[in-house]
Amino acid sequence: MSEIKIGIPLGGKMATRVLHQPSFRARLANSGFKPVYFMWSQYFRSFDFDPEQYRELRVEEYDKYDQKRRLLRTMKKLRRFVIITETTDLRFREEVESILYDSPASQVGSYIFFTDFLRRIPNMGKFLLWLESTFYKPNFHEKDIRESGLKCALTPGIGNYGFGHAGNFAREAQKQNLPVFASITNYDNIVNMGYRGYTPTCLAVWSQQMADEAIRLHGIPASKIEVTGPLQYDRFIQPLPIGRDEFLKSIDLDPAKKTIFFAGGVNITRYFEIYKLFIEQKSRVSSEPFNFVVRPYPHGKLLGSPGWQALEKLFRQEGVYLSNPGSIEAAGDRRNEYQMDLNFDEGPDELAYLLHYSDVMINYFSTISLEAAICDLPVIHLGYDIYTYGHRFHMTSAFLQRQTHNRRKLRLAASRIAKDENDLIRHVNIYLADRALEREARHEYAVSECGELDGRAGERLIQMIKSRI
Repeated sequence: MSEIKIGIPLGGKMATRVLHQPSFRARLANSGFKPVYFMWSQYFRSFDFDPEQYRELRVEEYDKYDQKRRLLRTMKKLRRFVIITETTDLRFREEVESILYDSPASQVGSYIFFTDFLRRIPNMGKFLLWLESTFYKPNFHEKDIRESGLKCALTPGIGNYGFGHAGNFAREAQKQNLPVFASITNYDNIVNMGYRGYTPTCLAVWSQQMADEAIRLHGIPASKIEVTGPLQYDRFIQPLPIGRDEFLKSIDLDPAKKTIFFAGGVNITRYFEIYKLFIEQKSRVSSEPFNFVVRPYPHGKLLGSPGWQALEKLFRQEGVYLSNPGSIEAAGDRRNEYQMDLNFDEGPDELAYLLHYSDVMINYFSTISLEAAICDLPVIHLGYDIYTYGHRFHMTSAFLQRQTHNRRKLRLAASRIAKDENDLIRHVNIYLADRALEREARHEYAVSECGELDGRAGERLIQMIKSRI
């Protein structure tokens, strides 16, 4: 039997780590598929790839195409906001903030009125998608698709905000009568990223909850949806080959001490808050010594900033373990980071060990808190801001707490929210005394978001594609 060639457009860290990981490629090969990756330009131009299996995703051509068509840009922006949720309302406010001080008041007022009016018209998402697919047909991959001999395609996301280039590629493939499948790569994509950019042959979602939202918010027929689970979380289900004591010793931490894990975001002021409390004032936190782990967010805005470079030295001087989520070079050379993304495997990595073996995690309502729930790690969210001067609203805890996926009852029941520093200290000590608190709630929350947690999401995704070609 000849191999089935499947085209996979990739752009960005998460999609690359999910759909290019060696174990997923091995599963594809074992099921008779041969992937042809259409790589984001920054990845493609950083390495020498086999031309039989790698092509460049024409990101620059797509961007130029959009730039020449003002109406198309307007429709795509509007498509981001036509899914009416708490989060898209907040993102619309963020969009208004971005133009508030750079445009005349009359222009800002007109933009707010007409955009908010249009986004609330029933079925506006379907109408915008019809307009885009009917009158705007970029066709930069026709030759590549034909020469590659593709029989189908698989995209991360469904062409909504953040996945627009993959959506363009999907429509090009559909124009050549290829079945195109989609796999959701983050738990908030359906409710937070706006209306879809194309209708897939079948959409792989994580759970029944996500399937219901795809039907209700995006109008995707139930017959075109299958629950497969989150491919990237298969690795958290595997047993760990190294025990807790051995792992902590390997990163120069004391197994006799409890371990507090801070997983931060891109907002650098959070790290200053944490340094002040857990390093300078650590006697306030606990009378007993503890291990402290900080995992910075892998973004150049944080890791390339002078503030982080100073903080990094201070953390290391105090014996804090800094977990590296992916190298970002200050000089701008990101090839090491790209190499990590391209070869990211589902086997246990440092993050998996930290999520299993820490005693409590402090976070700010990010995706890693779901990963913590999967690994039965208690989570405390920072529900307050000490430093707010100069921050726009979307950088605050108030913004994060109002997002749709962060207001779900099961999510709130599975974790605790600290309203101030004293509240944070109290919750930390409660979990250090009993890590098993809220265990059932964490499991219920993880299942509600992820469906079956059996480590077989990759198998189900491939079977879904194979059964529908």
